[in-house]
Amino acid sequence: MTDKNTSLAREAVYGFIYFSGYLGYLFYRRETELAHWLSLVLIPFFLILWHQRSKNSVSESLASIGLMRGNLKKGLWWACLLGLVLSALQLFLSRRAGAILQLIYSGKAAWLFPMVLILMLVTAGFTEEFFFRGVLQTRFEKLFRNRFLAVVAASILFGLYHLPYAYLNPRWPSFGNWSDALASAMGQGVPAGLILGAVYARTRNLFVPVIVHSLINTLPAMTMMKFGEQ
Repeated sequence: MTDKNTSLAREAVYGFIYFSGYLGYLFYRRETELAHWLSLVLIPFFLILWHQRSKNSVSESLASIGLMRGNLKKGLWWACLLGLVLSALQLFLSRRAGAILQLIYSGKAAWLFPMVLILMLVTAGFTEEFFFRGVLQTRFEKLFRNRFLAVVAASILFGLYHLPYAYLNPRWPSFGNWSDALASAMGQGVPAGLILGAVYARTRNLFVPVIVHSLINTLPAMTMMKFGEQ
């Protein structure tokens, strides 16, 4: 491997160690969306900058994450299409399907959907994709020298990331049950991670999985807004 690839492969190991510690921390304390910006975006990015310490480390680090000039429009149109299709599936697959349909029938979805979509774009949609696709998946590619294995590895960690929420969050049906929490976290997180990882691997544009992720989250998230409750 070249020096650059070796550096990225080493960052994959550091990223896995960071994730392991962070996962343990999530069992101790549930984070707010604002805190995710620190844990999933700012700290990992500054650690990457510190590790590279090159003259062009900021631009090179952003490019390695999928935020490179000239590539930011690639795949956006079909990301929106895929995201909308997967979002529509929530009407059949989500445990909140009934509440979603109530919002649609009431007309509240007309203004809730765009508002919650923007919220998703600047919270979980961006923070989680930045870390799991932009940081981990790209580094796993250099570590494993295999794009498919990188997608799978990042997806498994993405599933595990949801385990503390599935076990500790009363909103989840698996609350307080380890086996149900593991099944729920992996059953939802891994398939979603595979889809998001695949679209990122194809486009190398971080905004593509961010858009898809945000659209998937929007309909269920609408039902959790206080002013959207029935």
